[in-house]
Amino acid sequence: MSMRTRAVAMATAALLGAGATGLAVAPAANAAPYHGIDGGGAVNDDWQDEEDLGVDDYTESNATALWETVLYADGAQWQDDDGDWHTFAKNRIDGSFGPETESATQWWQEHHGLSDNDGVVTDQSWTYAQRWLSGPASGGVVTYHGDVRNVTFKRISGKYRVRIKGTGQWKLAYYDQRG
Repeated sequence: MSMRTRAVAMATAALLGAGATGLAVAPAANAAPYHGIDGGGAVNDDWQDEEDLGVDDYTESNATALWETVLYADGAQWQDDDGDWHTFAKNRIDGSFGPETESATQWWQEHHGLSDNDGVVTDQSWTYAQRWLSGPASGGVVTYHGDVRNVTFKRISGKYRVRIKGTGQWKLAYYDQRG
């Protein structure tokens, strides 16, 4: 084989190899990025950079269900239209940031002495809440040590998972998906 033929053959092989690599990478590049609660390493810095949650932000989401689980663990209270107070119960963990979740969040913020106490979960609330996380333990279990009870989440491959109403299958804690 001449030097020129060998060079063309090598260049063709290199291009074909690059093309095959490009084809193999293309599906992953087109995959939707994860838009949910995440973390890595020790859990003491998992939540300080999370998105805001509230009646105007990610109202229907599994991320909201994760936050509601924190409210449940801390025994948060919510106020109804008549001014009566109710404990934020496990069956309220539904991933819907409605008036009860907003009221309970405001209670939680005031209970913990936060200056941002308008019922919107901001960096200040996330950062404060993450102080009570421990783990991950076996199977990716992360525990939130609440004022009333401990609750668990899962963190697998850096992605948090939550259970709606505290039972059933683990759901990725997406900001833009519920259930």
